Amino acid sequence: MMMALLVVGFTGCATTYNVATDFDKGTNFQAYKTWRWYQDQPVAKDSTNRRYTTFLDKRVKNAVETEMQRRGFQKASASDKPDMLLAYDFTIENQQRLSPDFVSIPSIGFGYWYGYRYAYGYNRMFNTSTLQDYQQGTLILDVVDAKSNELIWRGSSETAATERSLTDEKVQLIVSSILAKFPPQTDERATARR
Repeated sequence: MMMALLVVGFTGCATTYNVATDFDKGTNFQAYKTWRWYQDQPVAKDSTNRRYTTFLDKRVKNAVETEMQRRGFQKASASDKPDMLLAYDFTIENQQRLSPDFVSIPSIGFGYWYGYRYAYGYNRMFNTSTLQDYQQGTLILDVVDAKSNELIWRGSSETAATERSLTDEKVQLIVSSILAKFPPQTDERATARR
């Protein structure tokens, strides 16, 4: 019993990612079986205009390829024509957030045990606000129809992260959380039409 409670407790603490998706409501996603990369590197470039693949690029590509295979989609060879093309972009931007700081002031009141003892407590009072800098990472995955070259599905996820903190495991979790919504289920498409 205790072990089951621990498992449920740790599962509840698992990191979740804010995933957003959009798609073409008229697309028959059941017709898509094969795919290939749309581009060799993500669209966004840094100021150095690098011409090589970074660790993050490799991690994203490996995670997408693993997840697409797990979901039953076949990666087309260079000579085969795929049903869909996948493009991705990862941006990391500097962000700021305002965090209120509180000051605790001691106060004296009646104790709750017997009614006659005094107890020290602390009241939180608003003091100042602190401006905190952090980095926001956004991963966007696009699925494009290979024949029409039209976007048919987009998934994205945001997380507070630096490029160094995006390990293989974290990238795999982010990609899995996005592609868990691809292809859209029948009930999603019906709801979207209303």
